Order: sequence, then structure tokens, then C-alpha cells
Amino acid sequence: MPGAARDNAKSHPYFTQKIKLHSFHAQQAFDRGFELCANAIFSLSVVLRIIGTDEQAHEVEGLVDERLNKMFEDMRNEASRLDKMAEANGIEFKGIDYSHPKEVEAKITSPRAVRYVGLIREFDGLIAKLDTLWLSGVIGDGAYSRSIYEWKRRLLRLAGGIRSIAGRAMIAARRKDVQGDTKEVSDDATSGEEAPVAPAVAATSFAND
Repeated sequence: MPGAARDNAKSHPYFTQKIKLHSFHAQQAFDRGFELCANAIFSLSVVLRIIGTDEQAHEVEGLVDERLNKMFEDMRNEASRLDKMAEANGIEFKGIDYSHPKEVEAKITSPRAVRYVGLIREFDGLIAKLDTLWLSGVIGDGAYSRSIYEWKRRLLRLAGGIRSIAGRAMIAARRKDVQGDTKEVSDDATSGEEAPVAPAVAATSFAND
């Protein structure tokens, strides 16, 4: 815990990435999910290595990478499916405009934060495909609404899941750190009790003499 406090006081590197998001749903996913996810990832990448071990951090980062990779794969598979649907119906994914595109700023504090931004961009592109197919009458209102809701929910649940993983890892590392501190205090106390033994033995020897 003292290590975490010291780490928070350090000057950490970051850069700000500007991203133009066209759809309301991608903008909403960024507003609700990015900072949540980025903070959790920073805790794993930096803080966990201070209060825990590199091995602990590496193991947890593996879980996060697995989830990020799965989301990328699923989104790209869905985009491919929509491409085939558009081709079969003679639809081209170009020419669609949005009434209120928005430029957002993402504070990048770790490499995995960039990956979550990449997912939001993928989601924005996926929404554009769904919007085009819906406006063209290829997919109905119900399927359109359900698809958008489900993908946005998955993206936000991913951020929440990463935060949960980070939280559990930090608690476990702090518990281990506290146990280590308790052991050190116990050892110090034992050492303190043993220190006066030599003079006492010497005094006894003098008395016997």
C-alpha cells in the first residue's frame, strides 16, 4: 500500500489521442467505457507491479489480452458477415453521413488503453455498416436495434470486466503485501525480545561467580 501511494505520486508518461466518432452509440461507449477501462489497465500495468510481483501482473494481463483479442475477433467476424450481406444485396458502404460526429480525446496511459480505443473505432465502423443496411431496408428495425444494443453492451461489459479483474488482483496483492508486513513486524518484535539476552546471561554469570 505505501508502494501504491508512492507510485501515484510519480510522473507517468501519457499522450492524448484525438478520435473522431461518428455514431451516437460509439460516442456513448467511449464516454461510459474508456476511462473506466484505461484506469483499470493502468492499475494492472503499473501499480500492480509496485504492490505485487511482475509474475502476478503478467498472469492478469494475459487474461485481459485474451478478452481484448476475443472482442476484436468477434467484431471483425461480424463486420465480414455484414460485408457479405451488403454484397448480396448490391449495397456499398459509402456515402453515409452523421448529423453530429464528435471528436473525443483519449488519454493513453498504457498500450492496452490504445487497444480499447481501437475496439471503439471498430464498433463505430460496425455501426456504420448496420446503419447503411438498415437505411437500405436490408435489415429490419428489430434486428437493427438488437444488434446495436448487444454490441454496445458487450463493449461496456468488457470494460467492466477488466475493472473487476484489476480490482481483484489489486486486493489480492495488497492482502499479500499486508501479510508480508505483518511477518516483518513479527520478526522485528522477536528480534527485539532476543536482543537483551546476552547481557542477562552475562549478569547471571557474574552472580554465579
